[in-house]
Amino acid sequence: MISKKNNPIVKVHEFGLLLNGGDKSDIDCHSITKKAFEWLLVNGQSANEKAVELVRVKKYGKDIALQVVNYVGVIETPCGTRIEILPKISDQDDSDVAKKVLLKMLSTVNKLSMQQFEQSSLKTLKQPLFEILIGYFLKEVADVVKRGIRSEYKRVEAKTPYLKGQLQTSKQLCERPGCQNRFNVSYDQFSSDRSENRLIHSALNQVLKWTKSNENHRLGKELLFVFNEIPLSSIYSLDFRKWSVDRSLAHYRNVKPWCELILSYQSPIALSGSHQGISFLFPMETLFERYVAIKLQKDLPSHLKLKAQASSQSLVSHLPSTLDKEQGWFKLKPDIVISEKKTNKVVYVADTKWKRIYENRGTAKEKYGISQADLYQMFAYGHKYLEGQGTLYLIYPKHIQFNDTLAPFKFSDRLIVKAVPYDLLLDKWALLYKY
Repeated sequence: MISKKNNPIVKVHEFGLLLNGGDKSDIDCHSITKKAFEWLLVNGQSANEKAVELVRVKKYGKDIALQVVNYVGVIETPCGTRIEILPKISDQDDSDVAKKVLLKMLSTVNKLSMQQFEQSSLKTLKQPLFEILIGYFLKEVADVVKRGIRSEYKRVEAKTPYLKGQLQTSKQLCERPGCQNRFNVSYDQFSSDRSENRLIHSALNQVLKWTKSNENHRLGKELLFVFNEIPLSSIYSLDFRKWSVDRSLAHYRNVKPWCELILSYQSPIALSGSHQGISFLFPMETLFERYVAIKLQKDLPSHLKLKAQASSQSLVSHLPSTLDKEQGWFKLKPDIVISEKKTNKVVYVADTKWKRIYENRGTAKEKYGISQADLYQMFAYGHKYLEGQGTLYLIYPKHIQFNDTLAPFKFSDRLIVKAVPYDLLLDKWALLYKY
């Protein structure tokens, strides 16, 4: 049986099963404590539009199990159980490979600086995912401290027993009799109390509540001591807007995305319950979509440009009776639109799909596992963005049963769709364009 006192870290793949008690410890099917199971059963399913569906109830023999969906990252239940959800990158039971790929994707999409990431040691990858992320953040803060915490002049208004700076004459004249022994003054004070430092202090304060690593806790405490005289940020969004891009703060640039991530400024996933523990989850569809777009953009020839989530076309146009001009309704938003820089002519349209398709299931019944709705979607993109002529692409993650581009799917002799694999391990794929 699982010990409740150990606050175990449970590792499962996305769409893996969580069992109520027992001693199962497979990456596709893992036991958790009864308290953790019951809490996820209540709070892991979407209760309203804002809450996220993290688990689904599945039958497991005579009992029920909870199946995690396609969110990856870390979640902690009130009893202290941490569940690490990793992407299903390969068919092998290799959590270190999945963790390394996930870190690579997160660092690319969220612009997180991970020093010497590609040379990450096996010892580093053996750590829990969350501790690895915290460790990278602390290294960035340590680098800021090493290069110097920046201060700025702030205008201060105060009452002092002596003259300092500029006397505020109007306020001084309004003082009541007997209170004129103090001076209303304003002066400039060189202070480290600025938005960037307040946000770093707040992020440090947060990760020290989360970490269970002795090494991270020790380094975090040392860094927190440096920022101890700086107040915490009271309004994160306001301080992020004030974050300076001045050259004197160039060494702060790498730490900003970490602060955004840690302080939830980018709206990470929240569950429906009131528990305020760790909920550091990322939707794999969005992560895969953004990662592929970034990688493709870097590989594009100079005469082409890429637009992610384009919305220039609509499914239909309509003239409401109250207006004298047609409107485009039902915006069409392909993940990737590639066009020529000079003419703006669209040459390719692509959609990414975080799901598995299979080369050996090419029957009229199974259709490789490709969704009919996805092809309807591509049909609309083809006619609106490519004007009924050209090639569209469906990009799926590569795995052992999907290695090569499938034969084209024809809407007509002039409009086709190709399903291509993207190799997340090697960052290799079939070319989507001709040079």
